[in-house]
Amino acid sequence: MARVWLAFAAGVAGISLAAPFVRWALPAPPLVTGFYRVALAALLLGAVLAARGRAALPDRASARLALVAGLFFGADIALWHLAIVRTSLANATLLVNTTPIFVGLWAIAVRGEPLGRRFWVSTALALAGAALLLGSSPAGAGGGDALALGAAVFYSGYLLLAKDARRSGDALAVLALGSASAAALLGVAAGAAGDPFAGFPARSWAAIAGAALVAQIGGVLGIVWALRWARASFAAVALLGQPVGTTLLGWWLFDEPLGAWQAAGGVAVLAAILLASRGALDPAEARR
Repeated sequence: MARVWLAFAAGVAGISLAAPFVRWALPAPPLVTGFYRVALAALLLGAVLAARGRAALPDRASARLALVAGLFFGADIALWHLAIVRTSLANATLLVNTTPIFVGLWAIAVRGEPLGRRFWVSTALALAGAALLLGSSPAGAGGGDALALGAAVFYSGYLLLAKDARRSGDALAVLALGSASAAALLGVAAGAAGDPFAGFPARSWAAIAGAALVAQIGGVLGIVWALRWARASFAAVALLGQPVGTTLLGWWLFDEPLGAWQAAGGVAVLAAILLASRGALDPAEARR
């Protein structure tokens, strides 16, 4: 149980840096930053899997699920990275973290999973806390808010598919295959948009490398590993810790003010995660 919480905490810490890395990578286009983030991660994880041999490879069912999950993740990254530069960072971070709503609706409508009052109370508390934490910000320009909301839908699909892939697939293999298919989608999208893939300053490449190592491998790997034992509905709520991490990083790295309302919002989000954690474990996987 403790390992699941630690993995989620490490994952949230890693993905909290995803949005700053996109900003730091400019003038590299957001789609290109996303492409290199997942492509570099796929190459590094592929090298690790090759060193481990055939035993690390997933079965065909898990491999197919991982590849499809990667397409959802690629669509999520594409929409969110575009949203980051078309709306405020607060709006993009809050709207992309509406995943508990979509995951909950899917669990009820498709899987018939009874989520109960605790899930919806914790979701409402977490979203309210995130709104307080991020503060008021201007409406998104250029459709940025709509893009972030669309990213939340695709990220919800990624969480559900990645959890299914993890039932019998190794976490490294699931993330490597998912990153590879996400890279293919993002590469096509960036090429279709006419974005350049080179010619960026050294600081952009450093930010891209950081996104691959910290956000993708360090962050997403922890989440994918924990998904085998945790309910997808809990994971969606727990990932609302990302705005807490983003706000704390903004206070630490960029001297952004952290007021009483933001502190109260952070406490609300953490309380919501604690409330949701009471039904966090997947019963079938816990028994196994």
